[in-house]
Amino acid sequence: MMILKVKDKEYKVKFGYNSFCDTDLMDRTSDLLKIFQGAGVEDDKDVTVMGKIKELFTCVRDLLFVGFKKINPVETVQEVGEILDDYHDEAPEGEKRGILDLFTQLTEELMNEGFLGDLMEQMTKVEKDAPKVPQDHKKPQK
Repeated sequence: MMILKVKDKEYKVKFGYNSFCDTDLMDRTSDLLKIFQGAGVEDDKDVTVMGKIKELFTCVRDLLFVGFKKINPVETVQEVGEILDDYHDEAPEGEKRGILDLFTQLTEELMNEGFLGDLMEQMTKVEKDAPKVPQDHKKPQK
């Protein structure tokens, strides 16, 4: 579970089952990750960059709104925006509190913690433990 400290208050971020069923956050974070890793950038860079920056801000706000629901719910996404403003404004000197850093932390929490992380780990283990099929039948016969 991720903890976001803002104005002497701790906000616990937990992505539960409904986070995956009721939102498109998995798709949105995956799309943004691809963009920031250099894939999928269109030719009109000015429009694309500004649109993607807005989507990044919106996605972070939505991730927090959904992540706050279970433990410390907030009423609106606008309230989350106010919390984000405070979070950024009170950053201690030398501490990174940029939107991209927060997005990375939230994505890590979304993808790897809780039941989704357990599921991914089990799927990876099953793939590793799967018996290898001999490939001799693909060799040309003499």
